[in-house]
Order: sequence, then C-alpha cells, then structure tokens
Amino acid sequence: MSNYWRIVFNSAMIIERTLRFLWKEFIYGGHFQALGAASIVFVSAFFLDIKISWDILFITYMLLYPVYLYNRYKEIETDYLTNPGRTEYLKTYIKGGAMVLIAAISIFLIGSLIYFSNLKSTVFVLLLLVFGFLYTDIFKRLTRKAPLFKNFYVSSFFALLVIFPIIYYSPPLTKDLVLSALIFATFVFLNAFVMQILLDLKDLESDKKGGLLTVPTIWGRENTFRILKIFSLLAVVPIPIIFSFYFTLFPKIISMLVLTVPFNYFCFQLAKKHNYFGYILMGGMFLLWPVLILLGKILW
Repeated sequence: MSNYWRIVFNSAMIIERTLRFLWKEFIYGGHFQALGAASIVFVSAFFLDIKISWDILFITYMLLYPVYLYNRYKEIETDYLTNPGRTEYLKTYIKGGAMVLIAAISIFLIGSLIYFSNLKSTVFVLLLLVFGFLYTDIFKRLTRKAPLFKNFYVSSFFALLVIFPIIYYSPPLTKDLVLSALIFATFVFLNAFVMQILLDLKDLESDKKGGLLTVPTIWGRENTFRILKIFSLLAVVPIPIIFSFYFTLFPKIISMLVLTVPFNYFCFQLAKKHNYFGYILMGGMFLLWPVLILLGKILW
C-alpha cells in the first residue's frame, strides 16, 4: 500500500471512530434527551405566544444534561442489566471524572443564569436542578412503596418546563395565558408519562431487582404494551383537538402533534421486537414536536 492510500485509509478510520464516538455520546451521554427538554420550552413558548431567544433553550439544555449524566453515573452498575451497551460506553470515560464534569456544567449553568436571566428564573432552574439530582438518590426509591411514583415525578418535571418561558420573560399574566399554560403542561405531563412507561420496559429487569413498582413490573411486559396503545391515544389526541377546534385556546396547528401517535406506535413495535432503537427514539420524543409544528406552518 502506497503512502497516499495509507494516509487515506487512516484518515477514514479516524473519521469513522470520531463519528461513532459522537453518535454514542449524543445518545448515551444524555444530549438527545436534554435537547428534547429544550424542545418542550420551544413549543410551549410558541403556543403561549411568547417570543424567545436562543439563551433560554441553551439554559434548558444545560439544566437537563447534568441531571441525565448524574443519573447514569450513579446507576452505571445496575444499568448494565438492561443497557450493557450504554454502560460499557460510559465506563470508558465517565467513571473517573463524572462528578467533576457534572460540577463544572452546573457551575457553568449558574453563570449562564446570572448573565442571561433574572432572579426568578435562576431560583426556578436551580430548584429543578436540585430536584433532578435528588430523583436518583431519593425520590426514585419511593417507587418501592408508591406505585408509579417515579413516572409522576419525571412527568411533572417535564410539565414544569412549560411555565419556564413565563418566568424567564415575565409577560403580562392574563387569564388565557395561565389557562393555556396549565392545559399545555397537562398535555406535556401525559405524553411524558407515556414515554416513561415505555422506558420502564427497557429497565424491567433492573427495576424488578430494585423492587420498583412500575407499570411493567406490576402488570408485565405484554399488558404494558396494551396499556401503552390505549394511553397514548388518550394522552395525545383529546387536548390538541378539543382546545383548538372547540375552545380555540390554541391555534389549529397544535393538531399536528396528533401525529405523535403513529410515532409512538412505531416505537412500541420496535420495543416489542426487542429492538433497542425503539427506546432511543422514544427518549427523544419531544424533539419531534418542533418538527411537526414547523411542518404545520409550511402546510397550513
């Protein structure tokens, strides 16, 4: 092999390894899910008619990223039962300096809040950050005694992101704004609940071992898929239809989010066939929402 082709081959190998690393980091490192949280803020601001800038999305991402990273670091051993690929990847770089990285990101988040936002936003985000960390250490364990507690906890966390644009930009509080925020927060809560039930299927063995009372550990794998199909329809369809066509609280473009149903069903089918990609897709479900809204703006 000539030097030229050896250089080309080595360069190709470096590019391949780099792309593989970036893909695993994006999926396993929590970036995918953190961007999903930023998507909730983006879509919420759209339907609440609040103009936003890039900084609120960046802060939301920086809030969720260390929370996901902390959870995966603390559960790296038990996670191996149901997610060996992610565990092996995280062990290659996270075990030694994970807490240093989490602390650095948290400090950077605080600095960003001080620079970009107000006191109310800073307190709100820091409270979410603390309760995000406490989920792994304290609140998840309560699911051993209170069925589905972690589902309610995580879904409530996502639902609270709906009011973040209101706190961040302080628009005039009107009856319609408050009502819209409450209803859309309910919509986010229900969809997050569906997402968490499917992700609990991924963690079925480790949750059984830990004595957690989730839908899969209580009702079993097959019954959980039946529950998911029904609950997905109830979570996704009524609110966009009722509050856009009948009560006109939201613009009709919100009905585009009904297309989340076939996406969910696709994820369910993949997961039912033990295809891990179904769980990955479902974990980034909220990233689909801005795409559907932008598509609706083009087609409407």
